[in-house]
Amino acid sequence: MMLILKKALSVVLAVIAGIFIIGSDLSSLTVQAADDPYVALSKATTKYNGVDYKNEYNPLYYYLNYQDLRDAYGTDANKLIEHWVVFGKKEKRVANRLIGDSTEYVVPTGDTGVVIIPKAKHGNGGMTYDQEVIARSYAKQIAEGINKAIEAVNASKSSSSSKKSSSSSSSKTSDKNKVKDIEKVAYAAGVINAYCAQGTYTTEGTIYRTAYGVFVGGEYSCAGATRALGLVLDYLGITWVHKNANTWNDQWCQVIVDGKEGYADAITASAGYGKHPNEGGNTKDAVTYAKIRSKFDVASQRARATD
Repeated sequence: MMLILKKALSVVLAVIAGIFIIGSDLSSLTVQAADDPYVALSKATTKYNGVDYKNEYNPLYYYLNYQDLRDAYGTDANKLIEHWVVFGKKEKRVANRLIGDSTEYVVPTGDTGVVIIPKAKHGNGGMTYDQEVIARSYAKQIAEGINKAIEAVNASKSSSSSKKSSSSSSSKTSDKNKVKDIEKVAYAAGVINAYCAQGTYTTEGTIYRTAYGVFVGGEYSCAGATRALGLVLDYLGITWVHKNANTWNDQWCQVIVDGKEGYADAITASAGYGKHPNEGGNTKDAVTYAKIRSKFDVASQRARATD
C-alpha cells in the first residue's frame, strides 16, 4: 500500500515556485506552493514531551487518514503529534497504517496548503454508447491538435534558444519557456468554449449535460461543457475531477497541473492554479484562452468525427 502511495505522489507532486512568462501578451504568474506533504511528514517528529511514539504513530498516515485533522492543522507536525497523544489514542484513531483509499492525490494548492483529491470515475451525463464514441472522437482530435501545436511551439523556442547560446543556462531558460500544463489546459478550455459559442445554452432535454451536446448537438450547459473539457483532458493526460457534478451549481474541472491543484472552466475559457474563483480563488493569475490563443492555431469549426 505504501508503494502505491509513493507512486501516486511521485507522479503528481512537484513543488514549483517562480515566475512564468507566457508570451508578450500574457502577464507574469507568480506561483508558490507548500512543501510536498509526503516529504515533510515523512521526516516529521514522532516525539511529544520527550516520548517517542514511532512504533505506533506515523505522521503521514495520521494526516492522510483524517480530513478533520488536515482542515485543522494542515501539515503542522507538532500539532498532529500533540493531537494523537492527547486525543487520538483515546478516540482510537488509526496512526500506524493507512485506511481508506491510499491512491488519493495529495498536491500543493498553489498557495500555502495542500489538498487531497480523490480519484473519481467520471459520469458521461447520460450519453448513449454511440454518442460517447462520437464525443470521444471529437475530444481525441482536439487533444491531438493541441499536442501538435505544443510540439511546434516548444520546438520553435528550443531552436531559437540554441541559436542564441549553447550554454547550460540557455538550456534551462528554454525549458522554462516551454508550454506549461496550465497553458495547455487553458487552451483546451478555450476550444470547448468555442464549441459552446456555436450552440445554445439550455437545461432542457437530454443532451445539454453531455459532451455530445457540446460537440454535435448544439446544446450545452456548464455540466456538458465540463464533461466535454474533461474528455479532452483525458486525452491530454491531465488528471481532473468534475466539481459540483449533478447539481444546479456552476461546474468546472478541478485539475492537477504542473504538480499542483488548479481549475479549468470551459464556460469562462480560463484556467488557473489553486481554487476556482467560486471557491475563493484569486483571479489575477488566471490564464485565459484570450491571452494565449495567439500561440496556437485554434479551429473554431466543428471537427469531423472519425470512426
